[in-house]
Amino acid sequence: MGSIFNKKYHKKLMINKYISTLVVAKTVIAAFTLYFFAIYLGWDMYNYPDFYLVFNKCSADGYSNILYGKLFCSLNSITGMDFSHKSKIFILIAMIINMLLLIGYYKIFEKYLNKYGKYLIITLFVFHPYMNIYFFRFYTDLFACIGIFLMFYYTINNKKVDGFFILSALILINFRVALIPVFFLYSLLEIYQRFSKNDSTFRAIILLIISLSSLIPVLEFSMKFAQINSDLGLLYKITHNTIFTFGFREAIANSVIGGGVFIAGNQFLDYLSFLVSISLLLVHVIGLIGIIKFSMNEKTLILVLFAYIAIPILTIAHMRYLLPLMPILLFGFTYLFFGRNKLRQL
Repeated sequence: MGSIFNKKYHKKLMINKYISTLVVAKTVIAAFTLYFFAIYLGWDMYNYPDFYLVFNKCSADGYSNILYGKLFCSLNSITGMDFSHKSKIFILIAMIINMLLLIGYYKIFEKYLNKYGKYLIITLFVFHPYMNIYFFRFYTDLFACIGIFLMFYYTINNKKVDGFFILSALILINFRVALIPVFFLYSLLEIYQRFSKNDSTFRAIILLIISLSSLIPVLEFSMKFAQINSDLGLLYKITHNTIFTFGFREAIANSVIGGGVFIAGNQFLDYLSFLVSISLLLVHVIGLIGIIKFSMNEKTLILVLFAYIAIPILTIAHMRYLLPLMPILLFGFTYLFFGRNKLRQL
């Protein structure tokens, strides 16, 4: 009896050790990344033109992500203060949410990885440069990250769509409209699965209705977005946008589209940025292969989450659209090499 207790205690201690390492290391490295770009290089790390052009106009007409704009407009109106995505409280909130998401992902992933895989996934979480850049940003992408995690959690744990899921979907969709296609497909597959098992499809149908009805207020915006780069060939867009999505941040992607490659004006930073982009492209693509393999073994429904990048790839895309899927891709990368079936270790 004592031996069983000691094993459970040791396992719990190891889990706490991994999570503590993740929390401390991620906070330090993300803070260093922010310092390097903002202080050392002097870049504006919170440059968010859409916030001032759209979201703080306090009008729901003609734009998406309605709740995001309403959040700041309501706070400013109630408090008489000038809140924005740059406010310290929202930087702190973004950090807390992103950290909780990483912890949540780690707790899901750990049972599928051996000891070396656990160390690798933590290392990738901690040092991923793009995830570090967005770690302190309270942008609309943060709500996409929450939405993707919600669907991943329910899928991997065989949880049915419930009231909490439906309410969360309604809120998250109106914070980040790009989630609509994912929730729409998720609800369709949920209906199919429940129907084939003679189970109730009522909640899944409610989710489907919410997904479709949420599209109505932003239909005009969605049509305009779909027309971006409509003059380019389909094969060209898919090829280039896929590359940009899996490895290149917005400034570099736009520079390449414009006929350039480097944009920093500093030769060292130009080449460093390009090498980092190529490295991220390889990791993400290999991660996609890994997550496809994992999904085939575990839950094929996981692949529905990648509908999030389907429309951007057909229009205009860069790595920001991949942000909510990055933890899953990093797991896919790790799973290929250090899945628990590769080497059974605690």
